[in-house]
Amino acid sequence: MIYVMDFVAKTLFSLKKMLSSGSRQSVLGLDIGSSAVKVVQLRKEKERAILETYGEIALGPYGNVHIGQSVSLSNDKIVEALKDLLREANVKAKRTAVSIPLKSSFITVINIPVLPDKNISEMIQLEARRYIPVPISEVIIDWWIFPEEEIVEEEKEDKDGRKFMKVLLVAIHKDTISTYKKIVSELGLELENFEIESFSMIRSSVGRDASPVAVVDFGASATNVAIVDLGTMRSSYSVNKGSQDLTLALSSSLGVDFKRAEEMKREIGLSDLPEHKEIVSIMEPILEYVFTEIKSVIMDYQKKNKQSVNHVFITGGGALLKGLIDFSVKHLAVEVTMTDPFLKTEYPAFLGGVLRKTGLSFSVAIGLALRELQ
Repeated sequence: MIYVMDFVAKTLFSLKKMLSSGSRQSVLGLDIGSSAVKVVQLRKEKERAILETYGEIALGPYGNVHIGQSVSLSNDKIVEALKDLLREANVKAKRTAVSIPLKSSFITVINIPVLPDKNISEMIQLEARRYIPVPISEVIIDWWIFPEEEIVEEEKEDKDGRKFMKVLLVAIHKDTISTYKKIVSELGLELENFEIESFSMIRSSVGRDASPVAVVDFGASATNVAIVDLGTMRSSYSVNKGSQDLTLALSSSLGVDFKRAEEMKREIGLSDLPEHKEIVSIMEPILEYVFTEIKSVIMDYQKKNKQSVNHVFITGGGALLKGLIDFSVKHLAVEVTMTDPFLKTEYPAFLGGVLRKTGLSFSVAIGLALRELQ
């Protein structure tokens, strides 16, 4: 049985007639979330990213829970859901990039002495042992060295005059990689790359802003925050509350089932009408906790880097909550913008309204596919 989100199904099937047969130029972005899986297929044409198809399928019913609920599934069930999605979305491409959840990874920025290129790798491997909280043998690590012009003067050398370079250090557990490799193999796809979801989200959501910005991804079970400067992530943090927590709170407080609570959340949101006061008051404490954490991340970055973060971009399926922008501005006291992940792709004009409304859920999948086209 196939469980496709209603709004996606309408778009999915209207796109089928327009699909190419798929080729080596077509690529897939595959985002395996906690409550749903999403896929985006793009192709490159004269340096343009062309949307060929996309789709989203809820994982809840595969684990005997409601649509919208987070669920822990066996690999076999995830593969079953993905096969249903790829079939219904009429996916033809084989080249695939897959997202890695932020909670399954480790990201930090470290300083190391300026060294000859041949010694940098060895130094980073040694330094990584000091920061990564599990044995190095259990993870795969990668890194990126910040250009010197992006480092503030006081961080370039210590009090003894020794010069330093700033490095973004990333680690992913080998077991996680192994699990996703197996899933992709069983789907008959060709695995091109893995990428931590925050990097994909940033690629589809923001450009190379002249000053630091924050990108907030409202997922079902968590809210991920990233500070981005000149297109590069400088710090990240995951808040253990997401849109599902709002639904669960409504369900518990009002004595309704999850499905009805989800409907109320979507229909009413943060309405300021008197008759909706009780519903809003149930959700507000959770949102206030989330935004307190977001503000703390921003303030911490500003303090450490002596740079202001005056713009926040919001994305993710949970960002569709009515009234969230006003709530964000009130609690963060900065400019807040809803992203348009499909902005960097071309698609039939008649899909514009639908994609602007639903595209927030696809920021990671689109970012993955865009990477493969670059």
